[in-house]
Amino acid sequence: MKGKRILITGGAGFIGSHLVDRLGDRNEVTTIDDLSTGTLRNLSVAPRTVRLKKASVLQSELLPEVMAGHDIVYHLAAKTSVPESVAHPDEYWRTNVEGTVRVLKAAADASVPRVVFISSAAVYGDSPETPKVESMRPAPTSPYATTKMVGEFACQEIRGMTKLETVVVRLFNAYGPRQDPSAPYAGVMAKFAAAVAANRPIDIYGDGEQTRDFLYVGDIAEGLELAGEKPVNGQVINLGSGEALTVNDVVRILSEITDRPIRVARKPARPGDILHSRADVTRAKETLGFVARTSVREGLEKTLQAMKARKGRAPKG
Repeated sequence: MKGKRILITGGAGFIGSHLVDRLGDRNEVTTIDDLSTGTLRNLSVAPRTVRLKKASVLQSELLPEVMAGHDIVYHLAAKTSVPESVAHPDEYWRTNVEGTVRVLKAAADASVPRVVFISSAAVYGDSPETPKVESMRPAPTSPYATTKMVGEFACQEIRGMTKLETVVVRLFNAYGPRQDPSAPYAGVMAKFAAAVAANRPIDIYGDGEQTRDFLYVGDIAEGLELAGEKPVNGQVINLGSGEALTVNDVVRILSEITDRPIRVARKPARPGDILHSRADVTRAKETLGFVARTSVREGLEKTLQAMKARKGRAPKG
């Protein structure tokens, strides 16, 4: 993609900032972020031509001006913690649903050609069926997952009523540099890398045989770029590696990378945790030409290096 005017909501966040880095040199990129979870540090290596506006997607009066003249909107701004969504469902509905509707409406009113909505594999719920195929019936089991499902429905509805093209991308387990390891339910890769960088034990809940489909953030940025330019209007597309890796496998790989045993603290399984998750990536391959390029070993090496560079501190508890 080159020479486009691109707006990224949530561009100072973990994934958004990597998308800014990927697109910023070849396109005119603007990001809006209220910096409630994203940080300016995440944009420290972004091209200087990237413009940042500190604002919330809930500020409807600002969206028309921000949207005007853009070719593509990537909507990443969202609250993303499952346990926090249980504690504060109204906040999640306001940001993730009302915010998404406002972004879609503003984009349609401004005649933006396409919005790429970043959804989540959480919409599949805890069904034991694997791999997860886009045609499966959504079965969200948390307020967070429900807001993502409703956001997908909003894309479908507004596409049917306007000329706006929408593409829904369901992300699986993202990991990589800039992921925040401090939250109690942070991504396992970030927490593990931070623990190793700080020479602390890794917490494993249950037997460690639960599986996840891990996708490196650099690959995610590539997949999102493709979702913005390929002829995939109206599609819902999984973005994952297509491979399942156990938590114990992750520990083994970290031990090989560091060439030393990794200390492990075994803890009881957490109720409600999904046991197995893997993406069916057929549609991503066929419609986007997307295949994950970064092996878990390579991605973990980069993640660990980033944690050490920041003098990573493992989260407590």
